Amino acid sequence: MTSLKLEENLSIYNVKEIREKLVASLEDADLLELDLTDVKECDTAGLQIICSAKKSAGCKLKKLVISGISKPVEEAMYKSGITHELITQGGGAECQR
Repeated sequence: MTSLKLEENLSIYNVKEIREKLVASLEDADLLELDLTDVKECDTAGLQIICSAKKSAGCKLKKLVISGISKPVEEAMYKSGITHELITQGGGAECQR
């Protein structure tokens, strides 16, 4: 298992860099643990990149597991109506064609 701890903000301003980190980490591992414990700011773009990474992992028959959710991530989830199950359950969403 490979671990990736995100300490930067999950926002529209840096989703490109975060996406690059996630893509590189998923290329190198069949199971990626994503730790969001130290994320200090999160918006819907940040949540979208996490959901997209989970879907991409599933399409590649890999698994992405969230190991911690900071208060700002939790607040963004609440405001956008995203449940913990969507973010934390199942290692990757089914690949829809």
